[in-house]
Amino acid sequence: MKMKQPNIVSFFQKSSGKVKTKPDGEEKENRMGASSDRELVDGYSSSSDEVTTNHKNKKPSKRKSLVIEAMSSDEDEIKIGVGAGQSKKPKYSRASNASGASTPKDYNGFTSSGVSDIGPSEVDFDDEDEEDNSKNFLPTIKGSSKSKNSHGSTGNIDFLKSTKNSKPEKADDNSKQAPWSFIREIKDADGNPIGSPEYDPRTLYISKKDWANMTPFEVQFWEIKKNHFDTILFFQKGKFSELYEGDAMIGHREFDLKITNRVKMSMVGVPESSVDFWIAKFLAKGYKVGKVDQCETALGAEMRNKGTLPSSKSSKAPPKSKTSGNSIVRRELRSVVTSGTIVDGSILTDDASTCLLTIKENVSASGGPSFGVIIMDAATAEFNLSQFEDSTNRVNLETIMSRYRPKEILHERSCLSPATLRVLRNSASSDCTWTALKSDEFLDKDECVSRLEEIFQENGTVVPEVITSLYSNTDIMQALGGLMWYLKQLNLDKDLLTCKNMKILDPFRCSKTMQLDGKTITDLELLQNDCGEESHLLKLLNRCITPFGKRLFRHWLCCPLLESNEIRERLDVVDYLIRSTAFDQIFSELRGLPDLERIISRIHAGACTVPNFLKVLASYRKIGTAMQKICSLEDITGAKALENLLDSMPNVQKLLEVIEGMFNLEENGKELLPIRGKDESYDEALEEESNAEDALQKELKSAQKLLNTSDIMYKHIGIKDIYQIQVPAKVKVPSNWIKMSGTKDCARYYSPRSTQLVKDLKQAREKKNWALKDFHLKVFAAFDKHYKIWHQVVKLVAELDCLLSLAKASTALGEPACRPEVNDAAEAMIRFETLRHPCTTGRDDGEFIANDVLVGGKECRMILLTGPNMAGKSTLLRMTCVAVIMAQIGCYVPAQSAVISPVDRICTRMGASDHIFAHASTFKVEMDDARKILREASSKSLVILDELGRGTSTFDGHAIAFAVLHRLATHSNCLGFFATHYSALTEDFETHPNIAPKYMLTNVDETTREVVFLYKLASGISPKSYGPHVAKMAGISSQIVQRAISISEEFEKDSKERFKNKKRSNGNHFNLVTQADTAFLINLVKNGLNDKTAGPKEKLEALKRIKAVLKSSLNKNRI
Repeated sequence: MKMKQPNIVSFFQKSSGKVKTKPDGEEKENRMGASSDRELVDGYSSSSDEVTTNHKNKKPSKRKSLVIEAMSSDEDEIKIGVGAGQSKKPKYSRASNASGASTPKDYNGFTSSGVSDIGPSEVDFDDEDEEDNSKNFLPTIKGSSKSKNSHGSTGNIDFLKSTKNSKPEKADDNSKQAPWSFIREIKDADGNPIGSPEYDPRTLYISKKDWANMTPFEVQFWEIKKNHFDTILFFQKGKFSELYEGDAMIGHREFDLKITNRVKMSMVGVPESSVDFWIAKFLAKGYKVGKVDQCETALGAEMRNKGTLPSSKSSKAPPKSKTSGNSIVRRELRSVVTSGTIVDGSILTDDASTCLLTIKENVSASGGPSFGVIIMDAATAEFNLSQFEDSTNRVNLETIMSRYRPKEILHERSCLSPATLRVLRNSASSDCTWTALKSDEFLDKDECVSRLEEIFQENGTVVPEVITSLYSNTDIMQALGGLMWYLKQLNLDKDLLTCKNMKILDPFRCSKTMQLDGKTITDLELLQNDCGEESHLLKLLNRCITPFGKRLFRHWLCCPLLESNEIRERLDVVDYLIRSTAFDQIFSELRGLPDLERIISRIHAGACTVPNFLKVLASYRKIGTAMQKICSLEDITGAKALENLLDSMPNVQKLLEVIEGMFNLEENGKELLPIRGKDESYDEALEEESNAEDALQKELKSAQKLLNTSDIMYKHIGIKDIYQIQVPAKVKVPSNWIKMSGTKDCARYYSPRSTQLVKDLKQAREKKNWALKDFHLKVFAAFDKHYKIWHQVVKLVAELDCLLSLAKASTALGEPACRPEVNDAAEAMIRFETLRHPCTTGRDDGEFIANDVLVGGKECRMILLTGPNMAGKSTLLRMTCVAVIMAQIGCYVPAQSAVISPVDRICTRMGASDHIFAHASTFKVEMDDARKILREASSKSLVILDELGRGTSTFDGHAIAFAVLHRLATHSNCLGFFATHYSALTEDFETHPNIAPKYMLTNVDETTREVVFLYKLASGISPKSYGPHVAKMAGISSQIVQRAISISEEFEKDSKERFKNKKRSNGNHFNLVTQADTAFLINLVKNGLNDKTAGPKEKLEALKRIKAVLKSSLNKNRI
């Protein structure tokens, strides 16, 4: 099912005019979890004696409350005023001092502390976008004690709730309609209007006239938005992230985010600390989301313009805006995220892979479809590249879709065939996003190669060999070209490709693993089940404790081993792990590891946070310690695969010592600091900071001397208004001192000297922070030099986790359970004694009836299974296949004993369903599955066919079932089960040497007509199908059931009579089946044994098939 793409453009068309808010009766609960305006605001306000936070059961303070005025000024400032409860507004006027600041002039020479009570809550947060023309470092005072905010309220603002009385901030005269022509008449970058066949919704055309009528911040916003018009853009503004115009309307409609006006643009805002939460919510709705980061503070912008910031070699500043100039705080688009390209682990909801599938379809030389497919997991920067030719039913493509279940499909617009589209739509999940690119955006092979070399050259490396070896593969290179173009638009191409985490995926020609197609995975309920997430094999067996281990185990389950030696070696490890409690105890120390596979890719991109980086270092140190303990265990001998795994584990302790030797940790252990003398820029900034602090201490002593009192101290109000000189209320201060805040007992000022010193201190700290960010990137780069080693460690730990998971799952099976014996016999065979279905272990809803399953070897290779509905036929078929898979991934099986020869493929045809969207009826689906099985099944395959032929008439269905069964048993010579209600088939094949009739035992009380299912497999033929009895169990009236029984007995009598007559008429003549077998035999002798290019294996296979045909023909001739 194709996920509907949200229409963002329509919201820009509707975004003109006044913003309508909902009445009180329609308010929704705060989606951020804050129960009131106060809680939301207090979470992001600075603590002081002026601002009392209100958490949980605390009552609101009667002191001044924080009011945020909707971040709506033209200068991008957050207005903060004094709330209700403030004391009477003082009277004063302002006069400018030498530094450009204003001061009250109601007093001669000295002022008293009874002046304005302007606290830290009334000044802007540090998010200004425009250069301060007054060149005054002091924040502009926006509010007064009784001034109302832009919504006409002296209370606090809830950013999520709409209120009845809320009114947008008054804008210019054009506020009732779209202020710019490019919004009134939307066109793409090429000038194509909406509705044009060439219209591109990703871009937006903006005229020079409209550019000229914008403020610097509006220019900054639209410069980014015009190239990402179909993307929700979160703009960081200090401690908030904001959405504008159509994006804001979408946020208001989808999540009831509080909407207001920012001069000419509608706006909603959320706290920056919760932006990942909101990004995830938009992604869940199907939107594409971008994050625009603020790269500097207002002070940093001022220092950058003056050239006083240190140069950075590791971090690059965003390019200068072409139109907004240097005055505005710089911001850059970090990345754009879609449902299939999520790179941040904090946005992902689980440990499973979130994949994007890129597909390019061409026509092969044989005329069939040929595909280039790339499966990318952006969170781990993993690329799987595959090229394959497919059947008309696209079976291989369906298999890839079932295994990886992509969250997004990237394809070339109008270039997928209808058959391919049908398969993709039927296989994709309902929340899968579809992204279509233009033909010229799918780079051709030469453009792709050129772009690859450019990316890796910029990174100082070369294109990986796994890619260069595919340069001649047109299908893969075209798919890679489309993916690279797409990733570039998302700003992810360099970050992901340069990890070099690429491999060739060849699931259909790989000789080392069992082949499980998408239909088989679904039929056997390996990865999911309609009954719930708990009822599938993956959930039962996957007991890994690391996120990367869980992902690898899923891969193991979809690709069981095929080589006998590899299976036995893995089982040896599982045996050891079952016996060794010490190994489990040591490895359990790694429980709770972060998702290292994802985080190291973020470190490579330079987008990791310091806390996460420290977690990574601590995790690798924990891994190193655990591996040393495991290697010291003395009883590992005998588990060769485990020994090889531990021997290949790199020693990370020395690498960690080198990395950790680059920095010191702060006392709280959450910040990396350069070692003194190792970073010149940081040392210089640290010295400037120390000098400014010393000068401020001297200034405090001078102030104490000037005012003739020692009862003077510095007071820090938040992180912005620092070093305010706190003076008792009774003390007079010079008139050129600027009052910043106060209480009834004291007042706080800046003196002319402290004003300059605080500015110097802030600039020193800005330099220090800049140098610190640069230093962090250097540390990340030093770590990333050994990316291959860190990645190797993760993969090895994941393998150990999977092996231990197999041991735990084997132990949890209960009794009986055994280690499967894997033999290399020439004749394929499967033998289970007292086999149970693994998903029934540990359940209290009754005892499961175990069965013996013997197929191949000395027994017949095909079981013709009969019995009534609900008798357990399908369960028997499924549990046999599941047991084989468990054995070949190296797990114990729930049986008394188990002997198998490795199965190269499991093919299933189970259930009855149509594919409406694929224009396929139930019978057509059956025939498609049957054709695939007939084409792919070999003598080492296990085939499961359940009630083939029921989708058509009785005679046609019987004929098709007969032909398919005969072909499989006589020509394909595979192992398998053929479950059917066509009882005549048992008579048709009663002498076939490869077919054994078996049935599910059932007891029927002929008096009461009650059926008792025994769920036990027995040799022979089921006497009846007991359909009427099952109908009675379903509640069909006894009169109808009795009539059905009578008719059934008449049909059965006529059928037996016809079969006897058929036997007499055949005499000693060869029937049609025997004639067909003879022709097939001649063809085998001619093309099988006489083929000079055939090897020993091919000739042996031909002889086996000839033997089977001869047996079948001779037996039939006796009829």
